[in-house]
Order: sequence, then structure tokens, then C-alpha cells
Amino acid sequence: MYLPLFIDLRGKKVLVVGFGKVGRRRAEKLQKAGALVTVIDRRITSRKKGVKFVQKTLSTKDIPSLKGYFLVVVATDDKELNAAIARKARREGVLINRADNFRNGNVIFPAVVKTKGEIISFTTLGKNPQLSKKFKEMLERGFP
Repeated sequence: MYLPLFIDLRGKKVLVVGFGKVGRRRAEKLQKAGALVTVIDRRITSRKKGVKFVQKTLSTKDIPSLKGYFLVVVATDDKELNAAIARKARREGVLINRADNFRNGNVIFPAVVKTKGEIISFTTLGKNPQLSKKFKEMLERGFP
């Protein structure tokens, strides 16, 4: 069962493996929250200031130690590699977000709406991303 929490990520080390559309979006959110973000990807086509980039092709046999990271986000297009990284993170006691299969991790990135003084977040637990998107858009239109 998931418990919604808001966590202060300032100064926490976070690893994002995969810097495609989803990995890039999550890395940006994490950096904006104050996390110390490291990205590993086989090709780095663009860089973001304040993010450490490591250009490397990972395989299931050469996953580095994840100790020292508060959170690992796996967002590659290789389901087998994502699963192997998630297993290692759990063994090493690191929080894990698996972009392609949230049930294989223990952290979910909810939809978030920020107003002047409030933050509203919600999730459909992966069952209906379109509903999350529509609900988010409705809330954003409702709060000037």
C-alpha cells in the first residue's frame, strides 16, 4: 500500500538511469526540488545545468553500487535492465521508482498541481494516465 508523502529532497543524492522523455522530466523535477541529481545514459544529447551526467551503456551485469543514493529512478527502454536495477536498489536499501512498471518500485511520481500556496498531488496508480492528465488540467484551469 502506498502512503502519500511530501519529502524534502534538498541535498539528497538521486540517480536517474535513462534520459529520454520520462527520465529527463523526472530529473528536472528532482533538481527543482533541490536533489543532487546524477544521470546515466548511453547517449547524452542535451545537458541540464546543475546535473551530473555520466555517458555510459549499462548492462544487467555491470550495475554500479547504488549505496549512498536516497532514490534511484530507472527510465530506460530496457525492461530487463530496469528490473535488475530495481532489484539491486531494494537489496541496497535505496528507494526506487521504475518508470515502466511502478509496481516493481516503491516510489510513485504523482501528478502535481501548484497554486499560490498549495500543492495538490494525485495518482491513478498507473491505471489511467489520461484521467490524471485531464484532472490535472481541470485543476490548473480552476486555480488562476
